[in-house]
Amino acid sequence: MSTFQVRTELHHGAGSLSQLEELAGCRVLLVTDAFLASSPVLEEVTRHLMGCAITVFDGVQPNPSVAVVAEATRALVQATPEVVLALGGGSSIDTAKAVLKVAREHDLTVPHGLWVIPTTSGSGSEVTSFAVITEPETHVKLPLVARDMLPEVAILDAHLVLSAPQRITADTGMDVCTHAIEAYLARSHSDFTDALAEKAIQLVCRWLPRCYRDGDDLVARQHLHNASCLAGMAFENSGLGITHSLAHAIGGQFPVAHGRLNAILLPHTLAWNTASGIGALSEPARRVAWLGHLVGVPAASERARVTAFITAVKTLTRQLEIGPRITDHGVDGGAYRAAVPHLAAAAIEDGCTAANPVTPTVQDLEKILLKLL
Repeated sequence: MSTFQVRTELHHGAGSLSQLEELAGCRVLLVTDAFLASSPVLEEVTRHLMGCAITVFDGVQPNPSVAVVAEATRALVQATPEVVLALGGGSSIDTAKAVLKVAREHDLTVPHGLWVIPTTSGSGSEVTSFAVITEPETHVKLPLVARDMLPEVAILDAHLVLSAPQRITADTGMDVCTHAIEAYLARSHSDFTDALAEKAIQLVCRWLPRCYRDGDDLVARQHLHNASCLAGMAFENSGLGITHSLAHAIGGQFPVAHGRLNAILLPHTLAWNTASGIGALSEPARRVAWLGHLVGVPAASERARVTAFITAVKTLTRQLEIGPRITDHGVDGGAYRAAVPHLAAAAIEDGCTAANPVTPTVQDLEKILLKLL
């Protein structure tokens, strides 16, 4: 038996922030970062929290650490909120999830649970039971997975994404692309997750380049925002794969954005997962060929369409001006090469690896990592 679950109540499109008015008069712990806390976005959000006692925790950092979660938890204990509201990208949402999990494990009641307002189109964290917290001393990424971390309500308003810089749009957009592709190929995929992943991939391929070229294109922004959520629902129910395992490992050691790492890894992991030799195409290869058909890549045969789809992914990263090598992103090549055995060992133990359609060895992962040079 397999299970498919969609728990989070979604409000999307223009005017969706008005849903916050249901929280009128509540005590609110608003979890965000310092940039958003000093931006007009915060003012726009709080305007809908009528009569609320609002405590703002603005200490969220990229790749949130155990220490940040502890700080935010202290803020929760002091504020005794009736709802935790996460405003920001995946880091803010993951921090809020971890804080709420800690609170519940210590019998602290938050009646309205977690509401989230993503301001980037990337993590899909608004509809998943996952969070990733970093241990700063060891640089280890700590994945948290618990059904009670699923948000109760998510608000998808593309107006709040308009301020995302071009580089962030590229990084988070490629995170969406990777979520959708890996969810589609994952061992536990189903008809339900396939439908979500296929639509997300089509939306990303069509609208991400437009968002990158013109960040004020509200139509493109809303479609990409929706794609992020669809991909999140897909991988919440199917799992991911070695692109994410490897990105988690590299990101724990080198300061490169998670979505950017996914972007440069994805062509190599796709090529490895779809390698079929001269015989019949493998199941992952046939599925990638179908993705190529969905997004309209020209090819004379099913086998050629696999290669063409991987080429299309490379073309997309070039359009987003993401260099294909790890050294293009400020990483010293010698330090990276020396770290490869450790990175591969960490990735093989990552929870995403078990969902990959083909089972890798540590040596397989080392070879993929070296291709980034």
